[in-house]
Amino acid sequence: KQIYNALVLSVKDYVHKNGFKDVIEDLKVDKPIKLMFMDEMRFGLISNYRRSWSKIGKRTVIANQQEFSNRYLYSAIDPINGENFHILGFPDVNASITKIFLEALVEEYKDFHIVMIWDNAPFHRKKELHEIDGLTPAYLPSYSPELNPVERFFQEIRKVT
Repeated sequence: KQIYNALVLSVKDYVHKNGFKDVIEDLKVDKPIKLMFMDEMRFGLISNYRRSWSKIGKRTVIANQQEFSNRYLYSAIDPINGENFHILGFPDVNASITKIFLEALVEEYKDFHIVMIWDNAPFHRKKELHEIDGLTPAYLPSYSPELNPVERFFQEIRKVT
């Protein structure tokens, strides 16, 4: 509970200090505003053969090729009340896939206008992502993943997988 309260206070402080308050106040929308942070995470499997059983004095030969299987998790989190939205299983990260995620997010929260705070990935700057009704993007400073609560969520996922 203390960590959650500290996170809420730090996010509110960050929003006020870094100009997102101006973004929110300048919006002319007739819906309540929902502040959300968004990011993507790659996860996957790597084939890795290390140990095997064999007869004493014989070496087992395992023919293998190291392979990778990856997917991406897109997540958006409201740091104030903890509401979250995730889509799992995308094969890549790019503007068109991000647009699919954002459209699903806007549909899920259709009673709100979403202010989406995300990093400065090049595909986040694409015009098609800025034309989604019900969503206003805002950017974190470059090279500052510690300011995105979604990164903390991903750290917890990586600990248990």
